[in-house]
Amino acid sequence: MSPESTEALATLRLLARGHAGASSGERAAWEIRRNLQDGTPVNFGDCYVRLDGEGKRAVVQILVDLATGRAGLNEFG
Repeated sequence: MSPESTEALATLRLLARGHAGASSGERAAWEIRRNLQDGTPVNFGDCYVRLDGEGKRAVVQILVDLATGRAGLNEFG
């Protein structure tokens, strides 16, 4: 995994909240993290629009690294 992906994953971890009082952006980060970790289904488009700028950048970085082969899905689990 690239250093950028590691940083992006850490950002998602900081943003992710799955409790009932979480904001929509926190919940979106939690859903994306759960998808990367457990392979659970998630609507990336819906989650992406709910994230703040920092969260959106993290998701784009992870997707770019996955698409270019710099990271594999097994590294996010």
